[in-house]
Amino acid sequence: MNPAIAILLLTAPILVTGFVSYHISVQATRLRLILAFSAAYLFAISIMHMLPEAFAQQNVKQTGLFIVVGFCIQLIIDTFSTGIEHGHVHLHSNECKKHLPYGIIIGLLLHSFLEGLPVYSFALNNGSHVNHQLVYGLIIHNFPITIAFVSLLKEHQTGRSKSLMVLTVFSLMAPLGYFSSYVLQSFGLNNYEAYGHIAYALVIGIFLHISTAILFESSEHHKYNIAKVIVMVFGIIMAYLIS
Repeated sequence: MNPAIAILLLTAPILVTGFVSYHISVQATRLRLILAFSAAYLFAISIMHMLPEAFAQQNVKQTGLFIVVGFCIQLIIDTFSTGIEHGHVHLHSNECKKHLPYGIIIGLLLHSFLEGLPVYSFALNNGSHVNHQLVYGLIIHNFPITIAFVSLLKEHQTGRSKSLMVLTVFSLMAPLGYFSSYVLQSFGLNNYEAYGHIAYALVIGIFLHISTAILFESSEHHKYNIAKVIVMVFGIIMAYLIS
């Protein structure tokens, strides 16, 4: 995959989804279905593609350690973002509506930046420097996040110009992570291969946290309705076909 195309695929869906969501409200039931699909896809792509690729490297124990670290990092980020990465939108009082939710924004931006780091660093197959499976995973992952984020901005009475600015910054964070890895390798970071493996393992941990949190939370009274089961099956099938 061409790097320019990868950057476009990482930014455009967020901006388009954000624009549409700003003008058209998405029902909570439909958002839960989108979340269930994205979670099933992320979980399946992590198990079928990312984990085998990560553990195929030399230091299996280190890889496992940083997968756990990535999982824990997302737990910490959740304390700032209040779980918006898995579709949660929390408002605490009417006063919260009068200013931007800076903690949530910072947590979400950090989350997106970390996910972009291994887009370059762990994709050297067939002469390509872009991990297209990870790019597709981020696209699907960012659809429900963007919908939830725009809903939050609307609840906080954020103007269109500010909303567009925040969405633009959000859309650029994964490409910024990708570009950061590119710069580190271009300028000859010592032991860059180890850095690439660590970044990849961290994202696997983040994906596992996000996907399992969504899958557990999407059930009501520990029951799944047929619609959720169907979209989850489609997510798994898509992950299998892409990986």
